[in-house]
Amino acid sequence: MANWAQKLKLHHLQTLVALGEQGNLTHVARMMNISQPALSKWLSQLEDEIGITLFERHSKGLRPSEGGKLLLQHAQRLINDLERSQYEIARFKQGGLVGSLKIGCSPVATDCVSQAILSLLNEMPTLHLNIEEKVMTPLLHDLLAGQVDVVVGRVGGRALQLPLNYQVLYTEPVCFVARPHHPLAARAQIA
Repeated sequence: MANWAQKLKLHHLQTLVALGEQGNLTHVARMMNISQPALSKWLSQLEDEIGITLFERHSKGLRPSEGGKLLLQHAQRLINDLERSQYEIARFKQGGLVGSLKIGCSPVATDCVSQAILSLLNEMPTLHLNIEEKVMTPLLHDLLAGQVDVVVGRVGGRALQLPLNYQVLYTEPVCFVARPHHPLAARAQIA
């Protein structure tokens, strides 16, 4: 097994994420305060060590390959975890209790989440909460990337195939509603 992962440092992870976001070696080299040839050489050496192409080169710059997307997802998660640990250690040093929770919430689940938050804060009053409201697809991607800790909302279809743990909180009845004199209201069954 190659030891390429042991050689990666935080600035390498940040460089990879920047390359994934910017798609431009020159811009990222400038951002990271290194020369473009040095960055290009480092990327080629990393790809050789890993044994896959991380970025596809094209006329407009770089685009992450499928393997590159996988590595970028892990790199972003590691960066997020380090940033969170830095924040929590700073709180700990100031005498505060450590604890934070980033919640992703779909618009349909805001009532459920707000009730749960009240209960949670009663039990853990020093807990630092960050709540982000979005539609489910971006929230699930944020969860996979480690940008949120939990997501609350409706999930179905292909989302259930993602490598995540799911817990059903409740099921809700779905009803067909029609005004009293609508032709469908007279039917015993609608199918």
